[in-house]
Amino acid sequence: AIHNLKKFFTAFSLTLISWVCTLVTVLIVAVFISVIGRSLSWYTHFYVSVFLYGTAAAAKLILVHTLAKKFFYKNMNEQYLGDIFFDASLMIWSIALPVITQMGLCSAFICTLWVAFPLLTKLMIHKEFSQKGASMKFVMMYMLGMFVPYLYMMYLSWTVFEMFTPIMGRSGSEILPDVVLAGFIVVITVILSSYFINFIYLVKSTKTTLITLTTVFVVTLILVCSGIFFPYSSDVANPKPKRVFLQHMSRRFHDLDGNMVKSDSGIWINGFDYNGISHITPHVPEINDTIRTPCEEQAPFCGLPWILPVHFMFRLVKNWYLPAPEVFPRSPIHFKVLSKELMPWNSMRLSFEVSGPSHMSLYVRPHEGSALSTWSFGDGMPVASLGGDYFVFYSHGLQATPWHFWLELTAPEKHSDGIVSLAIAAHYFFGEDQKSPQLHALLERFPNWTFSSGWSCTYDLFVF
Repeated sequence: AIHNLKKFFTAFSLTLISWVCTLVTVLIVAVFISVIGRSLSWYTHFYVSVFLYGTAAAAKLILVHTLAKKFFYKNMNEQYLGDIFFDASLMIWSIALPVITQMGLCSAFICTLWVAFPLLTKLMIHKEFSQKGASMKFVMMYMLGMFVPYLYMMYLSWTVFEMFTPIMGRSGSEILPDVVLAGFIVVITVILSSYFINFIYLVKSTKTTLITLTTVFVVTLILVCSGIFFPYSSDVANPKPKRVFLQHMSRRFHDLDGNMVKSDSGIWINGFDYNGISHITPHVPEINDTIRTPCEEQAPFCGLPWILPVHFMFRLVKNWYLPAPEVFPRSPIHFKVLSKELMPWNSMRLSFEVSGPSHMSLYVRPHEGSALSTWSFGDGMPVASLGGDYFVFYSHGLQATPWHFWLELTAPEKHSDGIVSLAIAAHYFFGEDQKSPQLHALLERFPNWTFSSGWSCTYDLFVF
């Protein structure tokens, strides 16, 4: 019994090690593809990801167990090895089942399928399990017993890929989409191979399988590196566009006395995937790496009119700011300070009135030494976004009264540079102010495989 337990836990550990080795190997390939600028090659042609990462995962998994069989388990009984690796996979799922159930995750029923059906299969063909090698009858009955969990798992896998593939086209510049997809493919490969690892120890040789998988992987890798697979498509039946947001904005920065100390205007361009604008530059040459967006360090959210607080998903080195004439909306924003009240406990309440278009964004940054203690939004408890700034999105119908709100800040002592920087952005999503002539002309030049959204906006920064 002790001898068998040692062999069992060795197989259990080796199975986990093979999974880790497979994951590391495939992620290295994914990072390499991202570094050389061939990310999202599979975005339109999904089969490319299977041929690239799926074959690499399967080949690595088989290779690890083939080497273990040849060197570590040399001259051991093949049937015994197949049996013990089957039990090792069964143990992994048997551990996962109560753990996931205890965590309260509803997907625990998937683990039940991977425990119940393999057990039933082994009971159904227990005589064939004791025979040496893998006979055709054994294989057919084994496949029949595993049909339900494998079919359901393949359905779930396809559902996951159908959902996440489009998301990777708008996941920002901080996430490597190839790494995410490669990770998913490794997980799916590991799950689907759970009860086929034992066949590696039952068959005479895996040489042909390894050569085939490696050949497909190498050929696909060469084709991907050569750039033959264009990521985007304008196909009406199966569109895979590149998403680009363009905002023609005018910015004004004011000091503590209300004087405007700086102003500029331009078209701010955001590519919503990891590739940035590398594929757009040949069509619109002025959009290139020489117009990187500078960060205004003293302003919240780098002084940029984010429509949503997703700045952490985009690096400024993958934002572009093309100089353009100033925007003059016919319905400009009006910002007014209603009152400044000294409150108990050494806090200051600032009340404001804002009138403007139907969509506005408010950005707040308390200065060093001061803190935003409460405000008029929600339950009154401010929640900072990543980076420490505060974001409020406000929208209303076509006709609305002025927007009133207040902020309460605490500061232990007087600050010569003020206690808070507050910025307000007005977004013109529709109507006569939506697109300036310069923005409209630029949008017309984008290729048909892009989905470009554009609007005009203004950004005003104040210090109090």
